[in-house]
Amino acid sequence: MAYPFGIEGSTEGETVLEAVSMAMDWLRLMALDELEQGRELAQGEIGNEPVRGGRVFAVAISADIADVPAVTAAEAARMLGVSTARVAQLCSAGELNSWKKGASRMVSLDSIDMRLAQHPKAGRPKSLQA
Repeated sequence: MAYPFGIEGSTEGETVLEAVSMAMDWLRLMALDELEQGRELAQGEIGNEPVRGGRVFAVAISADIADVPAVTAAEAARMLGVSTARVAQLCSAGELNSWKKGASRMVSLDSIDMRLAQHPKAGRPKSLQA
């Protein structure tokens, strides 16, 4: 099992190739999630010694916001059964992850799936009575 230095996570494998391959997959998923959330990518550290024996390998991946599975705001509205204005509200509120691609607003499929899993009720929320 290996722990990336300066970044939370771990990998394992029966062989070095499996462990390195798992590390690359994990690093790519982490990078795509950070990009989707609009956060800066964490920087790992170089020149560390293994904590529990073993060896240290450096791995590199390529990740871009264009690699995040996404649809346009109009497609997101159809998938969610709401208006494009409501999708814009959900994006502004941080309830859907989105970014601009040229003139289009892109919405991540993962955030749409999470919204659908919440089974939001139709209509406006009732105001709280004091």
